Parts: sequence; C-alpha cells; structure tokens
Amino acid sequence: MSSRVTVCIPTYRRTQWLAETIASALGQTYTDLVLEVHDDATPDDSVERVVAEFSDQRLRYIRHADNAGIVGNFTRSLVGATTDYVIQLGDDDIAEPTLVSRTVAALDASPSAGFAHARFALIDARGEYLMREEDWLGTPSPALEPGAMFVEKSMLHGCRVCSSTALIRRSAVPEGAFRQEDYPPFDFAFWLRMSETWDVAWIGEVLCRYRIHSGSFTAGVADVTDHGYLQAEKTLREVHDVKRRHALTVPAGPRRAGLERLADRALRRDLVYRVRERTLPERPFVPTLRGLADLARREPSLVREPDAWALLAGSVVGPRAVERLKGRA
Repeated sequence: MSSRVTVCIPTYRRTQWLAETIASALGQTYTDLVLEVHDDATPDDSVERVVAEFSDQRLRYIRHADNAGIVGNFTRSLVGATTDYVIQLGDDDIAEPTLVSRTVAALDASPSAGFAHARFALIDARGEYLMREEDWLGTPSPALEPGAMFVEKSMLHGCRVCSSTALIRRSAVPEGAFRQEDYPPFDFAFWLRMSETWDVAWIGEVLCRYRIHSGSFTAGVADVTDHGYLQAEKTLREVHDVKRRHALTVPAGPRRAGLERLADRALRRDLVYRVRERTLPERPFVPTLRGLADLARREPSLVREPDAWALLAGSVVGPRAVERLKGRA
C-alpha cells in the first residue's frame, strides 16, 4: 500500500542542520509517509553521508545529476511526488512531531483547501528560541479561508505562509509549480496562484521551528534581526512585482483594481516601516525626515501614505503619538 504523504527536503551543500531536520521528519506521530532528501547536485558526498546515518525504510536519498537551483529543486521534488499530499521542509528547520498529522487532518476535513499551513516558532542558528509563537497572517485567519480572501490579504500583508508548515494537496498544484520568473519570492507567487482556485486551511498551533540565520535563503534578501528578517527594499519591490503580475491574471474589473491598490499600499507601508526601524528607539526628527525624503525620491507616491506622515509627526511629538496617529489612519 502506498503512503499518503511525501515529506521533501530540498537541499544543496548545507549539512549543518540536515540530520536534525531528517530526524524531526522521521519522528512524526503520523507514520504513513515517505521522506525524500533531494540533493541538488552537491559536488561532494556530504549530503549523502548525513542521510546514511539513518536506517529507516521510509527515507530516500535522491541525488540529482544537474543543479537546478532552489526554484528548480523545489519544483521537481514537488511534481515528482506520487502521494496525495506533499510537504517541503527546509533543510535547516525542525518539524514538530504533530506537523504532518495536524495538517493531514486539516486537508482531509476540507476538500476545497489546496494547502494547510500553521503557526511556527523562530529559532536561531544554535536552536535557541527567538519567538515561541509566530505567524505572518497580518490579521486573524479562519480555519478555512476562502481563496479570494487569502489573495486579498496577501496583497496587503505579503507572504502569509511559512512553507515548512505547508502541506500541499498534490492535485491542487498549479501548472509549472514554482516559477523561476518569480524568484526570489517564488513560494509567495505559488500560494497566490493556487488560491485563485482553492481555499486555504489554517491551524493555529506551532507545528515547526523555523531557523533564522545569516546563511539561509531568506537572509540573502533581508536583514537578520532578533525577531526574524527585515526585508530589504529590493526584496519589497520584488514582492510588489509578484503581486502586480498576479493581479494582471485576474480579469479586468473592480477585483483587479482592488488588488492593485492593496499591493501599492503595502509597498508604501513596508518602505515606511524600514525607515521606522532604522530610527528606533528615539525616532529623532532629522534622521526620520531625511529617511522619508530619500525614500520619497525613489517612491513619489509616498506623499499619499498616512503611515509616512504619522511617522514624521511622531518624530516631533513622541512615539506614543505615533501609535495614536497610526490608529486613526
């Protein structure tokens, strides 16, 4: 009898945490699974040696002859699976023991859901907790979120899914799976495309430990902080481009226009947030004004952003006033 779930670990040359990741996948309370380690043509046998430390018949080592890059390796590991469900676990993350069982239950209970995702904890390179409970939802989510609602909220809040928590219904995978043209936020574009025709299941439990460190893929496009990643301006604009491209796939009309407005508002808000973070904790007036003026030269639409004016006003009257003004925006 074939398994219902494939756990994929796409990897390339990084073995520092791989054994811990494999052990967490094999230690699931849900046992009807196969675990595939997809080695993206690592030039030595380091990945293979880590996999060889385990003697579990469910574990498969797949060494690809050609290096496809992160997008290609994620795509071939996903589309190559033959099970009903697939989860792609980061090679530096740790799955909690009930990750698979809880996400399988969520998809089984909601046939209209294309994937199920969950809360997670943030840990550092040593495995120490930075935050014990985190999500990227932006606003609370129901247990089953209509796909159109998921897309709309994603336009404003960005990627709301921690991929290492996301169990994917294989039949829901859109054509082409992950696309190189969407790199680097290729997973974000994938969730948007899937949610145009499928709903999204949400589990409000911590089911994974997501590792924050300077060598991760995300750190290459953001600044590492004690609370996660502060996205660089280049990354914010790349995310905005994905949102805009997705909006263009929607028929012309009020919905497309609404999605575009949300995407543009999100870019302005997130750019202001970067200025805010750079001027904490005092938020002095001159550096704040200089930061906003410099930003406005690159993004003229900033003059229409209430958060920018609230930040500037707060640099004069104090941080508490900032929160009051933001609440009225």
